[in-house]
Amino acid sequence: MISKERVEELALEKIVELDCFLVDVKVSATNDITILFDKNNGVVVKDCLNVSRHIEGSLDRDIEDYQLTVCSPGIDKAFVVSEQYQKNIGRDVKVKTTAGEKIKGKLISFNEDLVLEIETKQKKKKESLIEKINIPIDKIKETKLIIKFK
Repeated sequence: MISKERVEELALEKIVELDCFLVDVKVSATNDITILFDKNNGVVVKDCLNVSRHIEGSLDRDIEDYQLTVCSPGIDKAFVVSEQYQKNIGRDVKVKTTAGEKIKGKLISFNEDLVLEIETKQKKKKESLIEKINIPIDKIKETKLIIKFK
C-alpha cells in the first residue's frame, strides 16, 4: 500500500510551487488516491494536471498500481482547513455548531474564532439588525459556503 504521508509529501511539493494549499489527502487500502487542493483565486484544470503529473512521475505503477484523482474540494463541500476560511472572507456562509445551532451570515474574519456578521429582519418594525457573532473554532461542527445564483 502506498503511504498517505508519501502522497501528501509529493502533492505538497507541487501544490506549494503553484501557490495553492492542500485541503485533504486520502489513500484507501486499494490505493485509490484522492488529493483535494485549492487556491485563493480558484483551481484550474492546468493546476490539477501539474499536480497529477508530478505525483505520477514519482510513483511507480509497476511496483504498486494505484488510481489517482486530483481536484478542488468543490464549492458545496464543508471547509476542512483554515485557508478555506481565509479564502472565503467576505462571502456568505452557513455554520452548524456542535450544539446543533445553524447560523447564516457573512464571514468577516477568521483566526482562533470564526467571526460572522449576521443580518436579521425585525418582523414588527421592518428593519434590519446587524449583529457580529464570534464562534470558537472548537464549537464549529461544519461550515459551508452559501451558493448564490444571479
